[in-house]
Amino acid sequence: MVIQSNKKLYYKFLSIVVKNIATFNRFLYQFQLLILYSRFCTLYRVETMVVNNELAFNTLKKKIWDRTGVDCSSYKDNYLKRRIDVRMKSKGFGTSYDDYTKFLEKNPDEYKALLNDITINVTEFFRDSETFNAFRNEVLPQVLSDKRNRKSKILRIWSAGCSIGEEPYTIGIILHEKLGLELNDYLVSIHATDIDENALKAARAGVYDAQALKNINKYQIPKYFDSDGNGKYHIKDKVKHLVRFNQHDLISGKKFSHFDIIFCRNVMIYFEKDFQSRLLLTFYNALNVGGYLILGRTETMPGAVRDQFLCVNTRERIYKKQMM
Repeated sequence: MVIQSNKKLYYKFLSIVVKNIATFNRFLYQFQLLILYSRFCTLYRVETMVVNNELAFNTLKKKIWDRTGVDCSSYKDNYLKRRIDVRMKSKGFGTSYDDYTKFLEKNPDEYKALLNDITINVTEFFRDSETFNAFRNEVLPQVLSDKRNRKSKILRIWSAGCSIGEEPYTIGIILHEKLGLELNDYLVSIHATDIDENALKAARAGVYDAQALKNINKYQIPKYFDSDGNGKYHIKDKVKHLVRFNQHDLISGKKFSHFDIIFCRNVMIYFEKDFQSRLLLTFYNALNVGGYLILGRTETMPGAVRDQFLCVNTRERIYKKQMM
């Protein structure tokens, strides 16, 4: 009887354990479902926010185009987002492009400040000095030789994306150094363009601090600059008169022509590949026969337009217009 009683208790205990295990498994299953559902909802919300913010980003680009005429679609999205985010944070916004777009509509002056942040102006005199050495010793002698053979005295150079003027003024200094008094025999025009009107104002003023002149030989500084005694240096008129500054959008601006040399350095890296090819075709059409294009040292010639140019200096990214 005792044994039978113990067996009954044992089986009853097992029955309770099995029921509890089943209950626990159901609870565990339901708990896992709850976790999965919670994760799904979180991911859905995040994905929805990302999609909505991406739509707001595209809307913002269109607003910029409508209000300023600047086509941001040719810029690389990652670059553009970084620059816009910098501006948004400076105004106390988070990461909502929609909120910032609404702010722009109520404060149209903000468009100008935003464009200034998008167009970074990082430059100095004789930046990448090896490139300017190649311009002085390889490109310029060839161009001047061709001019003499054709009995032409017109020399046209385009500095595209000139920022606050150091590049076109550097070109002017090199022309003075290379030609000396012979420079007076030529009708020289250095056409300097940029999308940023504030940068162009600084370029036209031609006033720089000592840091901007760090790559210039000491003997050249008093030759081409006047010091105001307070750490500022003013470019002299003999260089300034060679350069004309104009606002111009490389994306949607008017087309130019009849240039002997075009500088467009460290600009294309911010653009999508498709626009890079279109821009290079624009430069091709803007160059005279045998004209030269000088790019930034980190920039490459896309395959779509490679046949239009002959690379004459691989390291310094110097190309010559090919006849097609």
